Amino acid sequence: MLLSAADGYRAKMLNSSNTLLCVFSFNMGPALANCLDSASRHFPDFDIALVDDQSSDPGTLAVLVDWRARVQYYHESTEPKAGKTHGNLYGNIQRMADLALAEGYRFLFLIQDDTQFVRPFSPDLQAQYGALFHHDHVLQIDPRFHRKMGPIDILPEMNGYAFPEGDYRRSYADVGILDLYKIRDLGWRFLEGEPENKKALTALGMLRVFPFSPMMMHVPFPQVYRGGRRKRAWSFLRRGTYGYADLTPAEIERLDSRPLSHAPYFREFLRPSGLGLAQLPYRRWKERRIFS
Repeated sequence: MLLSAADGYRAKMLNSSNTLLCVFSFNMGPALANCLDSASRHFPDFDIALVDDQSSDPGTLAVLVDWRARVQYYHESTEPKAGKTHGNLYGNIQRMADLALAEGYRFLFLIQDDTQFVRPFSPDLQAQYGALFHHDHVLQIDPRFHRKMGPIDILPEMNGYAFPEGDYRRSYADVGILDLYKIRDLGWRFLEGEPENKKALTALGMLRVFPFSPMMMHVPFPQVYRGGRRKRAWSFLRRGTYGYADLTPAEIERLDSRPLSHAPYFREFLRPSGLGLAQLPYRRWKERRIFS
């Protein structure tokens, strides 16, 4: 199903009046603080929503106390989580999509608590991302740096990238900027599970685009939970405490002046910070082990 540009989907750019940042939290402690700090620094005039899914970790609770008065919207879910692999995440995403539309926002930026922004959301980026939504079937912009994700299409007409036809991942992810007008006009309600949302939205003809200029990434070696329980880590890994250095002006220039054929791979363009003994596994381990 494709939508018509005549329905008013052409936004000149993303800005602080039409875009709501939403950080989803569960027991990430220092990583959550790092995520919120990077969002507030690189989006200084944007409204932020903070949604927590019944965290119990003392460090996370302290971060929530510190930030709840500093954000524009705050919500703690109370719904039962039994039997839900990802807790109340998808109910919370739906809640925030409904709230954002009701509050007059067009775009909802889904942000997980293990991610970090590494550059300012400059007017150039606001215009670059906004132009992508001119394409009727573009539902989401995913501004993360690339991983080894398998085949990926280069889209010269959009100056971006996407998963190819037939790849169910091409429509949606739990991180990225959603066009809520298109969500609304699809009559869409979020399903339980990222693969379920991906497959259904791909079947509707929707597209997730990786922009030419990324600005965020998952931090290395996050704290990981399985079924609500913390996964054990190697003793030398201080999981949940690592991040990235912000890109310098020279690094931003190098990133933004490369050819489109040169994908923005995270290990090439990002500088992790505070790794210590974790530097060797960061360089040598497979990506799945770095981010999980």
